[in-house]
Amino acid sequence: MIYLAASNFDKINENSPFRGYLRHVNVDIARRKILFNFFIKVDGQCTEKSVIGTAGQNNAISVDYEGNNDFQIVDITPNTMLGYDVNVDEEGNITEIVLLTGRGHHVDEETIEKFKELTRQKNIPEENIVKVIDTDNCPINE
Repeated sequence: MIYLAASNFDKINENSPFRGYLRHVNVDIARRKILFNFFIKVDGQCTEKSVIGTAGQNNAISVDYEGNNDFQIVDITPNTMLGYDVNVDEEGNITEIVLLTGRGHHVDEETIEKFKELTRQKNIPEENIVKVIDTDNCPINE
């Protein structure tokens, strides 16, 4: 991840389940499955995670992770992916999360502006934006 924003900042704060460091996205078009491989930090230690999503209606990706998630890719280029997730946790709390991920550590200003615009569209306050790449010291696994 490069940037994250969430309606509930606790979900993307340090040591939280959605402050992820994405490593790989593998798509199985025939089975409509998508594998996300990423790290999260627990007490400062990198912990590897993998979740499988299923592509459904309107290309929404349904993922079971920390509750139910409906993930939507908004914009994708060879180097970046902009998307948002609606998480409904075990207590029924709804959190909207906007993410920008990409190859490398830098993205152009136009892509960052798209991320910020999507964040505004989802009514997520600007103070809930985190530049996650600055805290990524987890293994690369290339």
